[in-house]
Amino acid sequence: MNPPQNRSPQAFTLIELLVVLAIIGILCGLLLPVLGSAINKANNVNCLSNLKQLGLATRLYTDDNGGRLPAIELLPSMPVNPPIPLPSAVDVFRTYVGDSQSTKSPKIFRCPNDRFDYYEKEGSSYQWNIKLNGRRMDKPRSEMFIVIVQVQDSPNVDNRPETVRDHTELLHFPPHSTPLFFDYDRFHLRGTHPGKNAVFMDGHVSPLTMKSLDQTE
Repeated sequence: MNPPQNRSPQAFTLIELLVVLAIIGILCGLLLPVLGSAINKANNVNCLSNLKQLGLATRLYTDDNGGRLPAIELLPSMPVNPPIPLPSAVDVFRTYVGDSQSTKSPKIFRCPNDRFDYYEKEGSSYQWNIKLNGRRMDKPRSEMFIVIVQVQDSPNVDNRPETVRDHTELLHFPPHSTPLFFDYDRFHLRGTHPGKNAVFMDGHVSPLTMKSLDQTE
């Protein structure tokens, strides 16, 4: 009787190896979009949480300052009046977000999706609504945004063509729809379109709609 022979395991053939690699590629193609969507949703929740806390900090600030909102630079790195710059949002709200010791900008001011380095350049991923500078919190009606609308004149008796002239119209917003802070840029995906998040004067946080974006920019 012949002794049993040790058999070496068979190696993959080239075709089998290519099939395995193809399957792995397909699985990665299916899983990566799901993973990317999950990461974006998590970052969006983190951003909204940051804004919620900044809204609370704003409320605390106004409680300490006679109900009046602060005056803050739009871009601290480029003050409107360099000899007399306004404070940054970080300078104003640092003590109200529990970070009075550190010299660095608190992480609450950083949106996880800030891919344009606003946090590094300005100290914050979030833009303060400078239309509110020095105003009172919870003003019943706020007149804040100016838009340009085109109006066509009617043809005159000489049958000259219609002319287009511009005029400004002042829009009115109640406090609940007035944003305090919102993303400097459109960091967050809304389906296939990017968008911004905001915290509003009444404390609620939500994505800014396209209509709101047009009114605040």
